[in-house]
Amino acid sequence: MKTKDKILETALELFNTSNTQAATTNHIAAAMGISPGNLHYHYKNREEIIFSLYERMFDELFPDTSYIPQTLQELNEQHKKFALISWKYRFFYRELLFLLSRDERLKERFKTDNLAYKKRIEIMLLDFHNKGWMHLPLDNMILHLSDTILMFLQFWHPFLESIGEEMNEYNIQGGLRRIEGTLRSFLSPEGLRLLAKIES
Repeated sequence: MKTKDKILETALELFNTSNTQAATTNHIAAAMGISPGNLHYHYKNREEIIFSLYERMFDELFPDTSYIPQTLQELNEQHKKFALISWKYRFFYRELLFLLSRDERLKERFKTDNLAYKKRIEIMLLDFHNKGWMHLPLDNMILHLSDTILMFLQFWHPFLESIGEEMNEYNIQGGLRRIEGTLRSFLSPEGLRLLAKIES
C-alpha cells in the first residue's frame, strides 16, 4: 500500500475510534511509524486528509453519480450498501456539522453532492409513483419525503449520541430501517406485494 493511502487508512481508524480533533497529524504519523514531515509531504494538514476521506467515501457510495434505483429491489440493495459505508466512515456523519464548519471547500463540495443526490431521490420517488408502486398524489409529498430520507441518512449518527445510544453497526443501520418504514407507509398494494417478495 502506498504511503498516501496508508495515511488515509490510519487516519480513518483513529477518527472512528476517537474523533478528528483528538487525532492530530502527529498522532497519525506516530501510529504509522513515520515522521510528521513525511506525512505533510502528502497532506498539508488534517483538513486535507478529511477531504480526501470524504472523496473516497463518496466514490464508494456513488461510483456512478447518474445511477438511480429503478426497482424496490435496487433501492434495497443501495440501502444495504449505504449502511456498510456509513459505518466504515462513521466519524464523518458523527461530526458532520463541525467538519463542514471547519473547511469551506468541504462544505461547498458536500452541498453540491447533497443537492444532486436529493434530486436523484426525487426522480426515483416520482418514477415509483408513476409505476404505481407508491401513492404520492401531491407534489410536495415527493419534496418532503426526499428531505426526510436525507435527514435520516445524514443526521442519524448525532441523533444516536444525543439520546445516549451506543454507536455500533446495528444502531447505525437503524436510520435505514426508519427510512424503509417511512417509505412503506406510502407503498401501494402492488408496491407492498413487491416488497414482500424482496423480504421473503
